[in-house]
Amino acid sequence: MNDFLKKVFEGNGVSPSGICLQSFNQNFEDAKNVEWFKNENHFEAIFYKNNLEHIAIFSLTGVLTEYRLNMPADYLPEPIKNIVSSKGEIMNSVMRNKGNMLEYEVIVRDQELNRHLITLSDIGRLIEEKKL
Repeated sequence: MNDFLKKVFEGNGVSPSGICLQSFNQNFEDAKNVEWFKNENHFEAIFYKNNLEHIAIFSLTGVLTEYRLNMPADYLPEPIKNIVSSKGEIMNSVMRNKGNMLEYEVIVRDQELNRHLITLSDIGRLIEEKKL
């Protein structure tokens, strides 16, 4: 329990490179509760902005390569919401911006209570659908 409380108050101890931190600050002003993670080939920041959870991925050289926004279903563009709502109840939705290409990943639950992950382009083109 002590380790848990220590992590809550002190974070995980990962510090990004100065160039990553500079890039983060340029791209995500007013971010709150930022927590950094380091992978073999990138840094990842999980944070809140406008009360929504974001995940940003930076190369080791500080380039923002991708960010994700966990968002309420109401925030989905209407065409995307209409497509996924026709397949079932929206359980979770994430917008992904990778190289200025938007995608939406939505988990829906059908009438038999099966969950499906549906990935759509920003214009509603089906990229992938799989049962979870």
